[in-house]
Amino acid sequence: MNVNKLLDTCILIDFSHGKPAAQAFIDSLELAPCISVLTVTEILAGIRNQREQVLFENLFSLWEVLPVTQTIATQGGKWLNQYLRSHGTDFVDAILAASAKVHHLELVTCNIKHFPMFPQLAAPYSTSL
Repeated sequence: MNVNKLLDTCILIDFSHGKPAAQAFIDSLELAPCISVLTVTEILAGIRNQREQVLFENLFSLWEVLPVTQTIATQGGKWLNQYLRSHGTDFVDAILAASAKVHHLELVTCNIKHFPMFPQLAAPYSTSL
């Protein structure tokens, strides 16, 4: 079964920086992925140039951007309380994980250690050089 994906910010950053593994991963997706509205915020905060601005505006128009609902906020808050100190899970990570759970999406990230609530999580590509 092909489950749709929820992409973490790190995947988009690698893609915009031209990392071949990230580009191959994005190109291999059969379904248009989803992103969180918080990923949009993180990406826009880090835009470095006009090329990135255009790239991300295009991607955001093609992909589903998920809002933060009460259900997502509640689950995210519980996970943040549970994993903040032990695993370094931050606010955005907790909301992203909750979004994946609520929407039955596969979370895709390079930051596996930030998502202990998904013990089977694996990075989609190697981030080593």
